[in-house]
Amino acid sequence: MSEICEKALDPRVRRTRQMLRDAMVTLFATKSFDAISIQDIAEQATVNRATFYAHYVDKTDLLADILRHRFVSLLEAREVRFDGTCPSALKVVILAVYDFLKETYIHCNHEHSHCDPFIQTVVHSQVERVLFKGLEKGAFQTGRSPSLVAATLSWAIYGAATAALHEENPPEPETFVNEIFELVLPIMIPPGMSMVEEHAHG
Repeated sequence: MSEICEKALDPRVRRTRQMLRDAMVTLFATKSFDAISIQDIAEQATVNRATFYAHYVDKTDLLADILRHRFVSLLEAREVRFDGTCPSALKVVILAVYDFLKETYIHCNHEHSHCDPFIQTVVHSQVERVLFKGLEKGAFQTGRSPSLVAATLSWAIYGAATAALHEENPPEPETFVNEIFELVLPIMIPPGMSMVEEHAHG
């Protein structure tokens, strides 16, 4: 499914998509991804197969949309913003990724093999978009490409959060956020350029 803003869609379309997402989540609680059919989803959502295909290519497309919708909703609920003027704002983004992945892994349970590729795509693309919007404003005049910095940061944050949550004893959110912030800060602000100097260039 394309990255069309959900709010821009017709209310009936949004309602139908939500019904299909809810149906998939309900089925996911009792059946494996492979065992769930399009017919199962349609019946659970009280729509026909034609309606399903009017919104999604297949069930993997629906799964990707479920994850995207959850992550975007979390970012909106927490009012996650990165305007490129305050490096510490990156901590809010890091925490959102960590919390989302932790919650999603719990829900996906034994279905990681199906969820992981979509989780990776969703988190990377959405975080990259949030960071790029701030970096392209040019508050940090580093000479680096905003798109490359945003992409690198998003991959670094996602990779670190995934690795941390797969540890036997995952760190507490605050501990993880502070540690990863220190690790990725040089990606945004080059070594030798202090935050004060950085703001002076804004």
